[in-house]
Amino acid sequence: MIRHRHGSEFFLFTQHDHALLSGQLAERIGGGPIDRPSPRTIEGIALHDSGWPLHDDAPTLNPKAEPLHVFETPPVIATRVWTASARRAALVDPYSGLLVSLHGLHLSLMAQASHQSPHDVFELNKFQHAQIELQENLRPQVGLRVDRPLTHGLAAPGESPEEDTLRADFQLLRALDSLSLAVLCSEEMMTTNNTLQANRGGGSITLRTERTSPFSVLVNPWIFSEGAFELPIRFRSLPSKPFHTEKDFQIAYANASAEVRTVLIEKGT
Repeated sequence: MIRHRHGSEFFLFTQHDHALLSGQLAERIGGGPIDRPSPRTIEGIALHDSGWPLHDDAPTLNPKAEPLHVFETPPVIATRVWTASARRAALVDPYSGLLVSLHGLHLSLMAQASHQSPHDVFELNKFQHAQIELQENLRPQVGLRVDRPLTHGLAAPGESPEEDTLRADFQLLRALDSLSLAVLCSEEMMTTNNTLQANRGGGSITLRTERTSPFSVLVNPWIFSEGAFELPIRFRSLPSKPFHTEKDFQIAYANASAEVRTVLIEKGT
């Protein structure tokens, strides 16, 4: 769940809705330095957080008794939803599932660098081994070999056109994940740079996203097939205060009406 502090309210966006927004962004790519991604890549991007309803349908609180923000997620929750996301995506399409599994694997490596608890490290290690096994099952289904050296699920650049495509699609997933987070989160640090593979052998580009105001982001270079555009996303709002108990929070969240607001994506300079 994304907890966006907006004045005296928390705007709460589910992770799956955030991922669906990433998928909508992927559908609008084309005509610039990045080719339009394949339908199965778009599917993977849209489903990269499809396991999060396991948490967000009954959301929890952080130690301050505030709605748990995605950036505060402990490994015991994260590994469960990452596992479900990869499985659900793989049921739709094996290539989509492979992309989502790679995404979860890389998130777990980032989490491992910041968690020192032996129990947390153990949970993350278990998850990583399970994802490597899942990827070994999925790769042959999409025409990728399992006898090549891989680093965190990816072959070295130039190993083969198919492996390079997987790397490029994974980079795109990460970039659009970051862009969606940038436009939805309220943290001041949401300025990001992501490396993407340009089309037609054009090398790599650095995609920069910068939030200029709440729910408005600049993107440079422009990778979309149309000019500035708005997209809708659902959320629920609650008072920005601590809750007495987790049950109180879950009841308040369930009773809050679903609302819709738009986010704005504009061309940077």
